[in-house]
Amino acid sequence: MTTALSVSQVAVPPYAVYADLTADGTRVVLLGVGAPAAVAYAARLLGTVTPLCKPTGEIGLPAGGMTVPVSWPAVVQLAATFGSAWRPQPRLAQWITAEAGRRTAVEHQLGEQTPLAYRAPDGLTPRPYQVDGARLIAATGAALITDEPGTGKTITTILGLAEHGAQHGERSVVPVLVVCPASVVDSWVSAWRTWAPTVRTVAWRGTQGERRRLIGTADVYVVSYDTARRDAPVGSTGHRPLLELRPVALVIDECHMIKSPTAKRTLAVQRLARAVHKVNGPIVALSGTPITHNPSDLWPTLNALDDAAWPSRERWVGRYCLTVAGDYDEDVLGLLPEREAEFRLAILGQHRRVAKADVLDQLPPKVYSVRTVELPAAYRKAYDQMECDMLAQLPDGDELPAQGVLMQLTCLNMLAAAAADVEVEWRVAERGPWEGQERPHYHVKLKAPSWKVDELLAVLEERGGPRELAAPVIAFAPSKQLVELAGAAATKAGYRVGYVVGGQNAKDRTATVEAFQAGHLDLICVTTSAGGVGITLTAARTVVFLQRPWSIVDALQAEDRAHRIGSEIHESIEVIDIVAADTVDARVRDALRDKAQQLSDLVQDPRIVAELLGGEDPKPLPRKQKEAA
Repeated sequence: MTTALSVSQVAVPPYAVYADLTADGTRVVLLGVGAPAAVAYAARLLGTVTPLCKPTGEIGLPAGGMTVPVSWPAVVQLAATFGSAWRPQPRLAQWITAEAGRRTAVEHQLGEQTPLAYRAPDGLTPRPYQVDGARLIAATGAALITDEPGTGKTITTILGLAEHGAQHGERSVVPVLVVCPASVVDSWVSAWRTWAPTVRTVAWRGTQGERRRLIGTADVYVVSYDTARRDAPVGSTGHRPLLELRPVALVIDECHMIKSPTAKRTLAVQRLARAVHKVNGPIVALSGTPITHNPSDLWPTLNALDDAAWPSRERWVGRYCLTVAGDYDEDVLGLLPEREAEFRLAILGQHRRVAKADVLDQLPPKVYSVRTVELPAAYRKAYDQMECDMLAQLPDGDELPAQGVLMQLTCLNMLAAAAADVEVEWRVAERGPWEGQERPHYHVKLKAPSWKVDELLAVLEERGGPRELAAPVIAFAPSKQLVELAGAAATKAGYRVGYVVGGQNAKDRTATVEAFQAGHLDLICVTTSAGGVGITLTAARTVVFLQRPWSIVDALQAEDRAHRIGSEIHESIEVIDIVAADTVDARVRDALRDKAQQLSDLVQDPRIVAELLGGEDPKPLPRKQKEAA
């Protein structure tokens, strides 16, 4: 196995790095041998690996060497870094051989038909690839499952933790803490009660007092990200009841939601993960779209799975990512091709991804179409006025603040969808390219008529109307105002309408999804932030985007609410985009398809923003104007 961890070099370097385990087996001790300059060079190379190194003197060993926490990613990186100079000694060599055997055994077992030690309840039969994933989770205790959306990762995870408990004893996994989007808390509770009915499962929610009274009442606790942020806050020594649960196992569902390393939800999840690490408990991270922007998105999840191997985003990016210098920081372009094989080896036996096309070949095809609508003349004038004003405000040659530009484009996109009352508020910018200048802030309130909603009603009418609708329909948009406008119009037209939007309580959201799946609704209006992940809406054979989210990954996740296990009843899944002609709506759609995965990748460049705004001659909007469009 040592040869698999080696990098062939033309010449043997003028030094050697001897490595062995400490007596307690927790750290690798490294000792460089050779000319002083060569040993100093080897020491500098340690700065390129992701684990943090400490001098031996700092941990009570004789001075003169360095140590790193023992982990499979650490030895993979050390072997690749030092090549033929790498000299693992007997204890470490034995550990490498055993760990390599364990991880490769997991890979080799995938596809075997041997049953799990854990027996699912009578009448329930997991799919073969779900059994494979369960074996991986049980064997490694730190798994990243990135199966495509709609393949049943929830069941895979429950089976994996149940199998871990069957092999090592129930106390090796209980209590389990599942952190997930609020929209799927009830789905997780239901799945645990179905696939592991002897396990006591509760949703961790309610008032602060009600949540605290749940401690000790269950084996599995399911909590939303927002509640986890409040109940496991970083830097707090007071209110932290999730830590008082003393979780032994952790599930991080839709782990791309912790991609921002400084976000409070990310820090809370990482704190919970460290608590589980202390008791050597299993951690499972799930996402069908683990990278939504660039490979640096993956670092917080890797850190949660193994904080000793992946302690620093900067070191992860420095070793594995292709970067270019930006105005404020390095921009990550992708994974370094020469490091890809090393990274795959570093997560050997921990990562699994299956594609729906490979394991669910009975799913219906997606059929895409675009319906273009024109803005009525009166509303086109108001739209053009705002667009030209934004174009006039662009500075020359500066990098733009992405968040500010996105907010403005979002307001403009709303005007492309419906009539609106627009209020313009002028504020002095405190930083960025407009520092010290007055900048417009737009407040948009949508109202009827909406040419996009009219087209949605036409789609519904073509499919049978309120009396003979063949199958219920999903309407997606990022804007809560727009989906509520659509729902109100559909209700007035005689359709049975439900909503999955921000601000709903979990009970209402779950009841709406169940009613839709049972055929009691004709239309479900969903904001992509509230219902774009996790939920199952397979009763629909038509998905309509009134607006697309400005991220291709988010849009695909939303589509797959209908295209997943359970959609086999349909011949195809229609995905219809309603696009406003000659607006930012249409231009962003084209730009995302041609240039990037999400809009925030583009809007820091004034030239691209100008293209999105149509590049017309500027016609500034008068200050302090309030108009009814």
